[in-house]
Amino acid sequence: MKQASVIELAHDVLIPQLNRERDAQIVFDAWAKGDHVKAYKPREASTEYEGLREKAITPLIGLVIRILAQSIEMRDYIPGIESTKDDLMDVWRRNAMGMRQKRLYRAVFRGGVAYSTLLPGDPVPVSKIYSAKNALAVYQDPEADHWPEFGIIRETASNKKSHFLVIDGDAVYRIEGGHDGEDLKYIEEQAHDVGLPPIVRFTGEMDDEGSAEGEVERLIPIQGSIDQAKFDLLMTQTFASWKIRVLTGMQKPGTQEEAQQQKLVLERDRLLILEGEQSKAFTLDGTDLEGYIKAGTASKQDLASVAQIAQKAIVGSQSNTSDGAEAQAAEEWSTQRKIKDYEESFAASWGQWFRLAGLEQGIANAWDDYAGVCDWRDSTIRSMSQMADALGKIASQLGVPKQELWDLIPDISPDQVRRWKEVLANDPYRQMLEGLGDDDPFADG
Repeated sequence: MKQASVIELAHDVLIPQLNRERDAQIVFDAWAKGDHVKAYKPREASTEYEGLREKAITPLIGLVIRILAQSIEMRDYIPGIESTKDDLMDVWRRNAMGMRQKRLYRAVFRGGVAYSTLLPGDPVPVSKIYSAKNALAVYQDPEADHWPEFGIIRETASNKKSHFLVIDGDAVYRIEGGHDGEDLKYIEEQAHDVGLPPIVRFTGEMDDEGSAEGEVERLIPIQGSIDQAKFDLLMTQTFASWKIRVLTGMQKPGTQEEAQQQKLVLERDRLLILEGEQSKAFTLDGTDLEGYIKAGTASKQDLASVAQIAQKAIVGSQSNTSDGAEAQAAEEWSTQRKIKDYEESFAASWGQWFRLAGLEQGIANAWDDYAGVCDWRDSTIRSMSQMADALGKIASQLGVPKQELWDLIPDISPDQVRRWKEVLANDPYRQMLEGLGDDDPFADG
């Protein structure tokens, strides 16, 4: 692409879209971190009110994002062509994607979309992760197309300048300008010769027009209600929850000494004597806080329902009051369905990522392999005794080979399973029985 065309594309199309997306993402980031619009306060508010507004912030949206990120982890990738696996996983490991994948998911949960670039490198292609605040990919058909026509990435160069990386199917073009894209200047071009923009998009819930929504946007109104309920509770608790003692019909003290003497009379451990015939003593009860507490709980329940997160994690108590793993699993069943939707979306993106890695690394047949499968960590709540019983019945009653069930054991990594199989294959007793003609010496054991 010619230099003038790069500047024109960036100035007229890519940067304006990137700026609009950035503005929205900044709002989502603020709500996810709890640095958002505070609860309403009265016009004539003191500094004490402002302090209570700060304490009223309850960043539950951030909690929702952490729960989801902690529940989704790709443990392994099984390509359709088994011979390509070691080389593909080498690209994954050298880029530390086992650790970095969570950052990618959190960006999706915040803003609905995130990107991973994979540019040719030595000894393996180099992957970088970007949220939608600093990256944008443009598709001819955003819903159906796997690969974009163009992409742009913003990198801060100084307090006043940013570098914009425009990416097409041939090269990465670096240009410099103001943070909003003013006064653009062409810097350099780095060819990648992949044949398509090496950008993989990860999305949350996408509609039929290719628009993706994260977790934050839909929860903003409910989070505002939670903060307001907490502020109202703190206001009432601070200023109106105390019993007020009232004395009527008593003469106002004339001197400071008389006032001090009367104050001593009113202390808790002294007997109060009212001398005047018209004198009366009584108390005004403080405002009952139960209604404010229930209002806050109701808003939290709404957030848990809309976010499809177990009520116990948001409210502090589960809706199903039964004990045990089965009760907790039932409580989190809605969350597991949501996690499954995310895993299906992310699996498609990881399939693209590995195919692209194979293309750039020159791994034979990897680019044409659409049969790859992601192995996700099982985040469902089950007791070990339940799992052992279930897997045992599957092996004994359905005839499934026991070794094939090892991958289903919770929290056991694929590497651990491979080690088990190696140990079993090298077991001298097994080798002896096989030498005697027993094809499956452990079929009944």
